[in-house]
Amino acid sequence: MRPASNKIDPKVKDVLMLLGAGTFLAASIIMPGLPMALKPFLDEQRKREKNEWKKFNTWRLKQVLKRLHDQKLIEIAEINDGHIVKISDKGKKKILKFNIEDIELDQRNWDGKWRIIIYDIYTGKKQERELFRKTLKRLKFLKLQKSVYLTPFKCHDEIEYLRQVCNIGNEVLILTVSRIENEPVYKEYFGI
Repeated sequence: MRPASNKIDPKVKDVLMLLGAGTFLAASIIMPGLPMALKPFLDEQRKREKNEWKKFNTWRLKQVLKRLHDQKLIEIAEINDGHIVKISDKGKKKILKFNIEDIELDQRNWDGKWRIIIYDIYTGKKQERELFRKTLKRLKFLKLQKSVYLTPFKCHDEIEYLRQVCNIGNEVLILTVSRIENEPVYKEYFGI
């Protein structure tokens, strides 16, 4: 049994976000036989980055990193006769999906216009379609029909981000209209 400590168990999202932000991690943490990539951190930035990793339970961090390496979400890169852990392209895509969870619409000021999102996503992109649909629901878009959603809030940047992440650029259309049938019902639904 390991002694209790105040260190936290890392989550995949935490590790990928730190690596995606460029936070340095010596590969020797997951492969102790490898030499340290660089000499001890001298500048303040490197010290802060090192402290980011220190908050994690090392044993659990090694497990998460090993799993991420096996899934090809991180890579071991050789630098200056040493090795470091870096995020792979596949890992960067995973970070983008994590960022989807943080998207929020600004619901403070309604400009009097309605946004209607219409999509027809190719059946071969089932996962992408499901991610897009779930994100619209989480953002409290109102489903009008099978692939038609409504919101009164500005959402162009958020929808464009989803288009890029899900690779569905031409399959989504945003309509901005100033009037819509049954407007009082929709205003009540959205609390405006």
